[in-house]
Amino acid sequence: MTEVYSIDPLIIKNPYEIVYKHSYGKTSRFFTSLSTGKLMATRCEKCNVTFLPPRADCPYCLSETKWIEISGKGKIHTVTTLYFSGEKFLKDLPFQLVYVELEGVDTLFLTRLKTNDMKKVKVGMKIRMKIARDLEWRASDVWAEPDE
Repeated sequence: MTEVYSIDPLIIKNPYEIVYKHSYGKTSRFFTSLSTGKLMATRCEKCNVTFLPPRADCPYCLSETKWIEISGKGKIHTVTTLYFSGEKFLKDLPFQLVYVELEGVDTLFLTRLKTNDMKKVKVGMKIRMKIARDLEWRASDVWAEPDE
């Protein structure tokens, strides 16, 4: 029997499940390289610009980019503390998101910062990117930690 919450307007309980297949397309190598512990970015050789998140094509000249391995070292450009999140991260609240400037990369990379002391986090703080051991093939497989 259908569960009814309201008659005017009619509101009913309607559980459903969607299986969604997603392709990372030309940027798949970013995720597949994580399985070998490598952090990859893309570079436009014509414009001399390196992108992370990776871009299949340069947004400035439309040339195809090339893959390069990066060190994963960098520093915090900006930081914010989250007190609300999507369901996946509710158990981790509060936590911090950071834009990081990575060595050899010309764009900022948004990622989660994992730290034991959020009060010590500052703009300019050195970080190192980490990769999950058990990959879920999602952006959350990569995060930053303070590089002490």
